[in-house]
Amino acid sequence: MQDIQYLIGVDGGGTGTRIAISGLDGVELVRAEGGASALQQGIEKAWVNINETIAKGFDALGITPDRSRCAVGFGLSGVHNRAWAAEFENTNPGYGRVIVESDGFSTLLGAHNGAHGGIIAVGTGSIGEAWLPDGARIEVGGWGFPTSDEGSGAYLGLKAINHVQRVFDGREPLTDFGRKLFSVVGETKEAIFAWMGKMKQGECASLSPIVVEFGTTDAVAARFLAEAGREIEIIGKALRATAPALPLAICGGGLSEALRPYIPADFLATTSRPQKDSCAGALILIHKAITG
Repeated sequence: MQDIQYLIGVDGGGTGTRIAISGLDGVELVRAEGGASALQQGIEKAWVNINETIAKGFDALGITPDRSRCAVGFGLSGVHNRAWAAEFENTNPGYGRVIVESDGFSTLLGAHNGAHGGIIAVGTGSIGEAWLPDGARIEVGGWGFPTSDEGSGAYLGLKAINHVQRVFDGREPLTDFGRKLFSVVGETKEAIFAWMGKMKQGECASLSPIVVEFGTTDAVAARFLAEAGREIEIIGKALRATAPALPLAICGGGLSEALRPYIPADFLATTSRPQKDSCAGALILIHKAITG
């Protein structure tokens, strides 16, 4: 392996990939965004989108790097499936060094700028994770779509498509909230089934902005958001069960911010916003590994 020249942090999720490139000092030079790279969507697809996004970043710098001189830290959705993670690492297309962690851990590193603490990451999916001063790590949730992801965009999307079914059947009244959902998923049973047939984590999460949009005007949407807020509190309480003083950040960008009014206020007051994001955390991960 040649000497490492560039460090790359990769945040790979169900709706997109974000990368940051730095020199050995860990100071970001450029960022780029590309297609989804969650492992549950396929290892080959993940590598294709990651490589394209990294290339986009280096293109912006006017550099064509030797991959063997690049060290990459990954925060990826789907790493908890060890078979997927092993296959991903084994198909490394030539990077000099790779370290693969969950997107929850990269989010944690970013949120606390490399220090110990905990996070609840809420985006397309969700996970709670803590890294304690004694080195112990705790994970809560993160079991994956469709059985977990509590409080996330996919969680809200599943509630939304179920609401569509209930309205279509006459089990719930049709409101503007329902009309907006029907405009996306289709207005006939055949169209709704067709939409559901293509429904993966990202597609499901794409309905969550509609739930947020109607949160202040529709009782059903408001209930879905309140349930998501309570799920976030439940994750946080589980993380603090063995570490009551755990510094805890709620992360995830747009959706996590939109959900803040629906998170129980007493719990929310004990949390913070993240210092940096998951992409920065992935860069911190590889910087720590290379420089010690």
